[in-house]
Amino acid sequence: MVDSICTHEHNLSDYECLVVTSEMLTDRLAWITFKCDSLARIILPGHSVMVFPLMSSSPLLGRPFGVADVDINKGELSVCYMVIGRGTELMSQTIPGSVMRVRGPFGKPLPKRDGNVYLCGGGVGVAIFLLYRKLYPEYSKGLYLGIPGKGFERFAEKIHSLIPDAKIYTDDNSFGEGDSMFKVLPHNLSENKEEIWACGPEGFLKALERHCPKDKKNVFFALDNRMACGYGGCMGCVIETKNGMKRICVDQSLFSADEVNL
Repeated sequence: MVDSICTHEHNLSDYECLVVTSEMLTDRLAWITFKCDSLARIILPGHSVMVFPLMSSSPLLGRPFGVADVDINKGELSVCYMVIGRGTELMSQTIPGSVMRVRGPFGKPLPKRDGNVYLCGGGVGVAIFLLYRKLYPEYSKGLYLGIPGKGFERFAEKIHSLIPDAKIYTDDNSFGEGDSMFKVLPHNLSENKEEIWACGPEGFLKALERHCPKDKKNVFFALDNRMACGYGGCMGCVIETKNGMKRICVDQSLFSADEVNL
């Protein structure tokens, strides 16, 4: 797939960003909003940023996250992340008014389509598609999110505050549209020239492959790998594809299901 608008027009820069809000949405999912007018103005859907939890060099490496939301009028940008280690634990303890170093933007923006795209996220994987649906509603058929259920109510509320028509499905069927988005997503994508874009846990992505076994070329993954630099130098986020080794941070924004082996 050729990403027609995937051009990296801006050089990576470091910004000292004021923390506006920092909140836990579940026991492990968190949301943080920064104020930085100059960075917010150049973010496009699909862009990522590297967040350095402390202004010092410890920890040395930043943590990469897709930008979940931008408010140009306020000069703010937000990321949603999972607390899984020392760096993200430090981020979750940050209080409003603090200053963090944020590097960006990096990665290739998501391509514009002609309205036949289903945006699907598993858990925090939905974050990469929120800004796309918010800014380009005409380019997608809707946003679909799968989460465990009980305990994720605040996360669901946050999603609906940004994307009111988001379809949320819960494994325990405690709230939302039902217990599985797979009951409503189409199977035969090529017939209607449709695509599914997905980001989330590997099990979720594999389930989408099984859902559309004959149309893997129409299923695309925004993959989430560890990375150190964000601009293609360290080769830390390289994956093997049928077209050779590719760097997630700079080579492509989406990978077709028939291009990669999960």
